[in-house]
Amino acid sequence: MAAALVITVPLALFLAWTETSLRPDLERRAARELARTLSLLAIEAGDAPLTDSLAVRFGAAIGLRVTFIGPDGSVLGDSDVEAGRLPHLDDHGDRPEVLAARTDGIGYARRGSRSVALPLFYVAIPYGEAVIRAAVPESDVFSMLGRTRRAAVFLGVLALLLLVGVLRPLHRLTSRDAELRRAGIRAIETDEGRMASHLAELAGMLDGIEDGVAVFDSVGRLARANRAFERWVGRPELVGHPVATLFRHPGPRDGVDAALAGRSVETEAPLGTRTAQVRTQPLAGGALLVLRDLTPTRRLEGMRRDFVANVSHELKTPLTAVRGFTEPLLEGGVEPGQAKEFLRRILANLDRMQLLVDDLLDLTRIESGGWKPELEDVSIGAVVRRVWRRMEPLAEARSIRLALDQATDDDRVSADPKALEQILANLLDNAIRYSPAGGAVVVSVRGARDADGTAAARVAVTDAGPGIPSGHVDRVFERFYRVDAGRSRAAGGTGLGLAIVKHLVGAHGGSVGIDSELGRGTTVWFELPAATDPTG
Repeated sequence: MAAALVITVPLALFLAWTETSLRPDLERRAARELARTLSLLAIEAGDAPLTDSLAVRFGAAIGLRVTFIGPDGSVLGDSDVEAGRLPHLDDHGDRPEVLAARTDGIGYARRGSRSVALPLFYVAIPYGEAVIRAAVPESDVFSMLGRTRRAAVFLGVLALLLLVGVLRPLHRLTSRDAELRRAGIRAIETDEGRMASHLAELAGMLDGIEDGVAVFDSVGRLARANRAFERWVGRPELVGHPVATLFRHPGPRDGVDAALAGRSVETEAPLGTRTAQVRTQPLAGGALLVLRDLTPTRRLEGMRRDFVANVSHELKTPLTAVRGFTEPLLEGGVEPGQAKEFLRRILANLDRMQLLVDDLLDLTRIESGGWKPELEDVSIGAVVRRVWRRMEPLAEARSIRLALDQATDDDRVSADPKALEQILANLLDNAIRYSPAGGAVVVSVRGARDADGTAAARVAVTDAGPGIPSGHVDRVFERFYRVDAGRSRAAGGTGLGLAIVKHLVGAHGGSVGIDSELGRGTTVWFELPAATDPTG
């Protein structure tokens, strides 16, 4: 009897301890690990709506049941429940883990699931006004506890049998007990190792995200960050640094402070030379900060605004002229000779608007990839002379002559003939308009090699005009960019010619550039692949 008490009393105490102390500790540890996993899923979700298909994808990624619960308690998605059953599920807003997540930032509970008919361990965190919840079979969470309890019972029974029937020394039983305890510890370490491996995999996924992502602890110190975040801040090994030391701009600092106070924040902040969208949201025991680069988006928005403003400005002048000449004709009393001049000017301004619209359509078609060059073996000299003949009236009016400096008659390129004509027409038109009266426009053609060493032809169009200040040279290929807006409009043209040239040459796989010096003229050059020698 005494021997039985020696065994059963400690065994009973041990089993009671596992239920009252070890089980709650395992619950808390499992809840923290699952909450971290859910936080990473929330980062991955970004601004995406919480749909059933997203729940299925996340559930497959982490091997657990994932549920999205809306602000009204409805189930928005569940990885283990068919989509057709979702509208018939109970209101989940009163679930203990959901209520706790909304108030404390993390909630967990264990109970049988009516949806999938299994005893489950649930962990939930808030996601905006919604809740993301994960569920794992209770047997998986407490498998180590069950093994330990079974080992203890087995030990107790074995000890009684040995004491009564075999009379083995008590120290052998103690040794066996110690071994089983070590086995339980090893089981815990194995489970932790698996979780660590899983978290390492998620950390690798996090490093693959282009957005900067960082997690801060409850006092605002950096706990974890991906590589993109380190690039935003400008240095690695930042763990432990307070958020106040990482950013000069108050946007990220204020956002983390707000998240630590339980509020989600979304704003924009200039960080260095880039513009960032700053999003923060509360996490269990800390705050999540996400930085998204908005610089390309803002640049495109600025280009769009400039484009609309430039088109409006370019159309306003001829429209105003047309209106100014049309109103007197409608009112009557205009002499026939003057009426004819008014109509001539109306037609000239309509032609100017038509040219602008045609250039816009051409540029849009080229930029969108809707146009592809149809390559042929083309003689550059022949195209130059053909285009010049079309421009002779404009050149003769200013007494401008053409000088063709062609090293050889065999300078041929692989190009779309119509596109080559358009390239040369735009360059020659600019050169004529900016050359002084009585001057010359020089077109030179030379053999060259492109960056890959492939044979090419280099064509340069040189004028003797006023030249371009060095600060403007890099921008002259932009749409509507004018070095001297007043003079450019007086000279005519749409402001799109060089932009069209750049895109047409690029579509041929060539390159284009400009050399200019203020007061000493301008040379615009381009290179196109040389025609393939059929005998080579």
